[in-house]
Amino acid sequence: CRQGRGGPFMAQRWRPGARAGVGERVRRRVFGCEVGRFGRSGVERPASRLKRAKVVLVCEASSGMLHLCRNELKQVKVVLASQSPRRQELMGSLGLTFETSVSTFDEDLDKSNYPEAADYAADTAFHKVQDVFTRITEDPSREQGDRYLVIGADTVVDLGGQVMEKPSDKQHAFEMLKQLSGNSHRVHTGVAVCHFEIPRRDGSDGKAVPLAFTKCSETTAVTFSDLPDEVIHAYIESGEPMDKAGSYGIQGAGGSMVSGIQGCYFNVMGLPLNRLSKVLIDLLKTN
Repeated sequence: CRQGRGGPFMAQRWRPGARAGVGERVRRRVFGCEVGRFGRSGVERPASRLKRAKVVLVCEASSGMLHLCRNELKQVKVVLASQSPRRQELMGSLGLTFETSVSTFDEDLDKSNYPEAADYAADTAFHKVQDVFTRITEDPSREQGDRYLVIGADTVVDLGGQVMEKPSDKQHAFEMLKQLSGNSHRVHTGVAVCHFEIPRRDGSDGKAVPLAFTKCSETTAVTFSDLPDEVIHAYIESGEPMDKAGSYGIQGAGGSMVSGIQGCYFNVMGLPLNRLSKVLIDLLKTN
């Protein structure tokens, strides 16, 4: 980083394929500047243009466990059915090049039909992916014969069977955090993946049929310290809780309220990397 025309600490050129630690790839901020999408030239786009970016490129090759299916990944276009910045960061940490396509599913499934909150999260993720799958296959601009891998996720907080999603307002956020204070709860992230090919458009009314469609869930136990009302109010005023299940983000200031976890940390952030990697390896190697 250097002092430049764009202000202090403008990020310089990123060389595709250059090695970087996980922390460097995952963090949204490096010395005060946002880490955004890298264009083909490898130059980082300014933070002011981040909202328009739809493709995230972090490094050329899939790394970690996904090394096992690196060749198969080169043959598919990966789509993340989520607008969550945390999920985009986590996907990028795996070294994936992907497109984002936000699902329009209303996320209004009847919770009473699900004895387990984990199943509710998995089904919600399934419907998100199904929505994006339909939209892609009906898009005439997509090349016939191209193969896609659509990944979706949904995270909920489960306190004694009570499902907590995103707060509707500040009062709702306070009520959630007050309940979580001094207690242990479970965080469930449902994950769904669809592998399919764009059908030929030859007038035969052929419809895309998924080569594989799977869903699963991951659960992490989280324990909160006792939180004074003053701390809860200050945290809510920061704005961090308002777009997060359970009204907290473990990767931010909300992490200071967590006294312990049992299970996958990234699952609490919104995408269980180990579980997702295993699903992708199994799906791509099988199909």
